Amino acid sequence: THVATTIAANNTGSTGFVGVAPKARILSYGVFDDFGWVGGEENAIDSARKKGARVINMSYGAAVPGRLFSRSLLNIMAAAKNKDIVFVRAAGNDAVKLTSWVMPFNAFSRLKNLIIVGNIKRNKKIHWSSNRPGEGCFKTRGKACKNKNKFKYFFVVAPGTNIYAGKGNGAYVSMTGTSMAAPHVTGVVALLQGYWPVLKKRAGSVTNIIFHTAQDLGAKGVDPIYGWGMVRADKAMSPLGRKYLRKNNKVYSLSSSRLRVSHALAALTSESISFFDKYDRDFQIPLATFAPSYHGTLDRWMKAENNRSDSSQKFEDGLSFAVDTEQYNPNDPSLSGIPFHLSYREEDGLAWHFGQGNATERLESPESLTFGLMGEGNSLTGAYPVLSIAEGGTYGLFKQQLGQGFSLTSGVLSNTRLDSNDEDRGYAPKANALVLSLDRTSEDRKLSGHITATYLTEEDGVLGTGGVGGLHFADGFDTNAITVGTQYRMPNDYSVSASYTTAFSQGDTVSNGLLTLHNSKLSSTAFAVGLEKQKLATDRDYLKFSISQPLRVDGGSMTLTHDDYYDEDEVLHSRTVGIDLGSSGRQIDYQLQYTRPLTKNRDLGLFAYYAQDYLHKNNHHDYGLVVRLKGTY
Repeated sequence: THVATTIAANNTGSTGFVGVAPKARILSYGVFDDFGWVGGEENAIDSARKKGARVINMSYGAAVPGRLFSRSLLNIMAAAKNKDIVFVRAAGNDAVKLTSWVMPFNAFSRLKNLIIVGNIKRNKKIHWSSNRPGEGCFKTRGKACKNKNKFKYFFVVAPGTNIYAGKGNGAYVSMTGTSMAAPHVTGVVALLQGYWPVLKKRAGSVTNIIFHTAQDLGAKGVDPIYGWGMVRADKAMSPLGRKYLRKNNKVYSLSSSRLRVSHALAALTSESISFFDKYDRDFQIPLATFAPSYHGTLDRWMKAENNRSDSSQKFEDGLSFAVDTEQYNPNDPSLSGIPFHLSYREEDGLAWHFGQGNATERLESPESLTFGLMGEGNSLTGAYPVLSIAEGGTYGLFKQQLGQGFSLTSGVLSNTRLDSNDEDRGYAPKANALVLSLDRTSEDRKLSGHITATYLTEEDGVLGTGGVGGLHFADGFDTNAITVGTQYRMPNDYSVSASYTTAFSQGDTVSNGLLTLHNSKLSSTAFAVGLEKQKLATDRDYLKFSISQPLRVDGGSMTLTHDDYYDEDEVLHSRTVGIDLGSSGRQIDYQLQYTRPLTKNRDLGLFAYYAQDYLHKNNHHDYGLVVRLKGTY
């Protein structure tokens, strides 16, 4: 009863006692005769196998200290009919090293289904009474011991000291011994077989998982006291070795299959996919893992204000440059991590800009619309939601004053930095944009407006969402967008601004990966309204508030198809779901920022946000608050 409840107590009583594998089914067999000797093991094992048992716990001692197995029991465990059963054997409590055995067969190849278990205390030290593997061996007759046939390579340890569990009369009791340690391992085996039925026919895989996820104790590596170490259920239930995706017998490495999801295609985030490890175990990963998050926005806001270390230089002929040295890492020097800006202004009003980093700030964008974007390189909100997809890399812009308050800005932007790779972009699609913006500012500088045309090209994605490897779904899309915006500066240091964007995307889709986009044309919209107030409570504080909708497609559909899991008969099952890109909701972001100086060298900042129908999902909300105190010394 003590062993059975350690394995599978299911909390149905009043004590709240739960075993390692509470959903396991227990079969109990009496294998002791009237004198306490073990007998009838083969009949018990045959009966258990026929009833579906795939792990057998053997919490009983040996007639001779250190000799765990009889020849008949070894033959039973090695029999072909029992190859799918995992045998978990208590090591015994004689405080001795296990005795070598002469075998008629190679133990390493025939006993891959065997685990021997020792007893450790709460401090993870071996209990004085627990038998140890030593350098004992399953020897082949007439041959020297092969290292991999030593008992220590079949040996793990588990908690077995003062274990509290059930007693035969319905009470509970604490007991100590390897018989208490073994059911902990048996319970982990049951968990593995319960979560992944394919393992019910792969006993060798189960023991390998147990051995290779054990926590190393004692001497480094497999040693003669602790064997592989302490069994770890958490690690055993985690993916091991090569991780891959499958579809129609085609295998894709998980590490090289990346997806970047933007708000525009946020409907993808409601789905999950299965990936497999080296033992063909399936694990679920939600596509929401690849979605934009406010976490990055809050982190950047914490670091951004008044924290730039620009090294700048101006020349008399209108040439100037600035380099942000704050992001330079001398331990990993790379041009991709250094924002810089080079400008040249002529007397006739012509100016050109070349650099790396934020380019939209050169487009006279209203500050109140751009302070709280969702994420660099994935900012589908604010004053230029389509153009910002190509933000963050190198850029070149030309601006010409036309007279009567008009100016014309044109140029090229890219989200690829010098000396960078896909990881530097966060695996967003490689994007380039052509921009042409006509701006006008009134004579009193109070009213300004712009109409901006953007031509965006993306590789391996659309509207900021892109995939590679098994998650590749588009060869490339071109997007044409028009953004109309205005800003009005009112009395008492108030200003209000607004922006509206409509976009049309067209491109080529592919279907050899897990995701299939069924539409070669997509339309999308976004808007933003912002309010800014200078000198709210002091002469140097300011408040900004904005309401915006991130870029959102009007409709479309995708299909997700992937191999899902193996069943008990080792048959692979697949899964196909349709995804409606016409989102169920419409995300509206409410963002508030307040900053005020406290002393000469200190300032206080507050940033709060509320995202209604977050990721364009009905009744799915997100909100947060950050308070920042900065000082220089």
